[in-house]
Amino acid sequence: MVTATAKEILRRLGRPFEATITAYLNSKYDKGIEIIEEDPRKFYSALKELFGEFAAKIFIYNLVAELHLPVKSTEIEDLLQILEEYIGG
Repeated sequence: MVTATAKEILRRLGRPFEATITAYLNSKYDKGIEIIEEDPRKFYSALKELFGEFAAKIFIYNLVAELHLPVKSTEIEDLLQILEEYIGG
């Protein structure tokens, strides 16, 4: 569910974003967008390296919102923790 939602958000942003992050993840981790379900922090770091901290945070915030997860705050650490709990739970 998380991977599919992440892909959908990337498609909304434009196919070049999806292609860029997919190529980057494949070259760095030998995995595609599905890495988000294994390690959301790696995915966040890749987004941050490619598009900057603000864009990465907005993406994670949108992902958490699309998944209808309870948001305690908009701090990236809280967003990543909520996402990790969702994936692990």
